[in-house]
Amino acid sequence: MPDPQALLSVHALGAAVRPDGGHRPVAALERVAHARALGDLVAAARGVPAERLRLLPPGRTGGVAVQALAALGPPPDEQPLYLVRSGPLRDPRVAELARLVHTVGWDGEDIGVTHLDELGGALVFDLLSWAMPAAATALICDEPSFTESPNAVPLRAVSLRVRRGPGPLRVLGCGEGAPPPAAGRRFTGAGPCDAWLALRDAVGGGELTSGDRVLLHTRGPEREGWLVLEATSPAALHLPPGAERGEAGES
Repeated sequence: MPDPQALLSVHALGAAVRPDGGHRPVAALERVAHARALGDLVAAARGVPAERLRLLPPGRTGGVAVQALAALGPPPDEQPLYLVRSGPLRDPRVAELARLVHTVGWDGEDIGVTHLDELGGALVFDLLSWAMPAAATALICDEPSFTESPNAVPLRAVSLRVRRGPGPLRVLGCGEGAPPPAAGRRFTGAGPCDAWLALRDAVGGGELTSGDRVLLHTRGPEREGWLVLEATSPAALHLPPGAERGEAGES
């Protein structure tokens, strides 16, 4: 990240989780337009039979994003919204960002960011460090459009209210690859929201004290990345209710 003039801090952390996910076998979506074609394309790209895939039906995307954003409430001043998705839209003809801002009545500018995949919860701060004005809201969504797992794959979203200058969680740096060796408290996960959800639990439980350094470490199937924060005043971090615990933890 750029130098001290780009100092960012997190002032609020909201979240929403749908534990059951809602993915269904391709065969169960035969009446859904393009479901079979999408399943065949994904299966061919991954080199697996379409019967092994489960897809997210129409109408299941965006729900946790709306909940997480609504949990923060409207910002005190007009500011941009950065929607960070873990992958491409299930249907490229659906304007997910436009639907989201219409649903919540967002007044400021809106920007969509895709294909950061599992590193979206960390690398978005590199973008914010030079792109955002005095304040912004970042919405990090992890809604896999398909899975090969026979088990439930949760849908997750984390909303962050970010400002330039000091605040409860000060951003010290972020990057792709292995994290720095000495970062204090470490929260890990495989998806873009996992470490944030674990951090939220820790702050809510009073486990962090002023001065603690925190590492959010994401190690997914393809990429690895990190974000380092300083808990300058963790008790002042706004944690709106409504989140459920994610598949992540402290290590």
